[in-house]
Amino acid sequence: MLKKIFLFSSGHSMSLTVLTILCISITSCIGIFIGSLKFKGIGLGVGGVLFAGLLSGYLLEHYAIVLNPDVLAFLKEFGLILFLYSMGLSVGPNIFSSLRKNGLTLNLISLAVVSLGTLCAILVFKFGKISLPELIGLYSGAVTSTPALGAGQQILTELGGSAEIIEQSGFTYAIAYPFTIIASIIVFIILKIAFRVKITDEVAAYEAEKVDDDPHMQGFNVLVNNPSFDGLEIGDFLKMMHYTMTISRMKRGDEYIIPHEHIKLQMGDILLIFGPRKIFQTISFLFRVDTERNLEEESAKQIQSQNLLLTNPRRVGTPLKKILGDTKHHWVISRVIRNGISLSPTPELKLAYADQIVVVGKKEETKMLIRYLGNDKERANDTRFIPFFLGMILGILVGLAPFHIPGVDIPLKLGTSGGPLVIAMYLSYRGSVGPIVFYTPAHVLNAFKFLGILLFLAVVGLASGPGFAKLICSTQGLYFVALGLSITTVPLLIVGFFMRFVKKMNYLTLCGALSGCITSLPTMTFVANMSNTNAPALGYATVYPATIALRVISAQVLGIMLF
Repeated sequence: MLKKIFLFSSGHSMSLTVLTILCISITSCIGIFIGSLKFKGIGLGVGGVLFAGLLSGYLLEHYAIVLNPDVLAFLKEFGLILFLYSMGLSVGPNIFSSLRKNGLTLNLISLAVVSLGTLCAILVFKFGKISLPELIGLYSGAVTSTPALGAGQQILTELGGSAEIIEQSGFTYAIAYPFTIIASIIVFIILKIAFRVKITDEVAAYEAEKVDDDPHMQGFNVLVNNPSFDGLEIGDFLKMMHYTMTISRMKRGDEYIIPHEHIKLQMGDILLIFGPRKIFQTISFLFRVDTERNLEEESAKQIQSQNLLLTNPRRVGTPLKKILGDTKHHWVISRVIRNGISLSPTPELKLAYADQIVVVGKKEETKMLIRYLGNDKERANDTRFIPFFLGMILGILVGLAPFHIPGVDIPLKLGTSGGPLVIAMYLSYRGSVGPIVFYTPAHVLNAFKFLGILLFLAVVGLASGPGFAKLICSTQGLYFVALGLSITTVPLLIVGFFMRFVKKMNYLTLCGALSGCITSLPTMTFVANMSNTNAPALGYATVYPATIALRVISAQVLGIMLF
């Protein structure tokens, strides 16, 4: 029975709610410290909070201190939703381009890992002499999937299982969960050692892989020495190049010119062209690239470059052709910077909130454009809490909405973790819906992500601590751990070795995807801490939505097949 915990004999008391918050805070502080410790450059990062929670949970039970279960349940759910929603907003702008290139491969990895894990679970049930409820919990804990646990318990209930029997699944889930994180990290270390992975090389390879699809623009100084282009208007030249590049400055004789679209090219003109690295070869075929010249620095005294922020909500979603259509302007938009990536200013490019529009021209000529775009830096750093929570509400509702798959009688759900992630990615990719702008500053998202994962891991650790301590001295507990480890590690090792050895997949992307396949946030964080790239997060986020659905389905299939 819940009761108030009284501290200090002097009469001061502390309610369960306050005590619970205090324990979460202490656990988080200790966990952050543990995560900051590194051995040979490898640390647990935010995953250290889980292990601090395990220790705290054991001590609380040892001293018979009871926390408020309702507060813990709220903090766990809210932390997970906050983390996944914020992560979705972070990776959303880049996730769909990743889906076009690697989405099919990564989601096939998810299908393979889930299928192998389900097969392992069936073998464990057939030869491991455990009950179906214990298997459901063990399988869910071995892939850290709370939605799978809920789906499995629902199936057991509908099949007529009693409440006491179904509770066994919760116990085996708590036993398997902590070791899943440890085991998956060990798998990644094994892969790293087996293939002699050097993180710096993987980061370089990842960046190189992005070149073909990377829209980031670079500057090339060229000399017009091709007679075929003599007399061709700049606008027609850009149209011929499908607007994959732009000309921001030009020099004719001793004069520096802002290259309007109706200016005709002449032999001997020097152009500063901005475009993605992949067009370099094309440009070198058309003109002579002058690597010794820097037209941007040479013309800086006569022609200025400004970075203007789009902070006028009414201009969000406006295609650049509405701005570029005025042929009387005396400036040029050389590129648009979004989330650190330089985009080519094509006429059809739609502006998003907080885009940086790089404008080349004299400052007195750009005043009207500044008023048009807004250019309010303080406003760009504001957090719009109403759109933030509206998106979160929509994500939760989508996660709770049932959907049907042919051949499966029971309705499925993305859950209150998968729904917010999917909706956040979509909203951040869209940028706005009507007048509602869903942009959130990066530093705010980072804070929300960190807070969310801290709360989630601290509660999981506190809840699993007592069982974690008991199983160390329990033969049955150790047996459950061994069975759970087989469900976790066998699929990861098989798929990991295949994708690395046969398909030569980047280690960071692969480990991120494998983390998503077992919905393990700490392991993804562990891999992300090795590098300063978004490869693990993108791999994780790409497979996560499909993995959630597949895990829910697989748990239900296990219940139906093995009942």
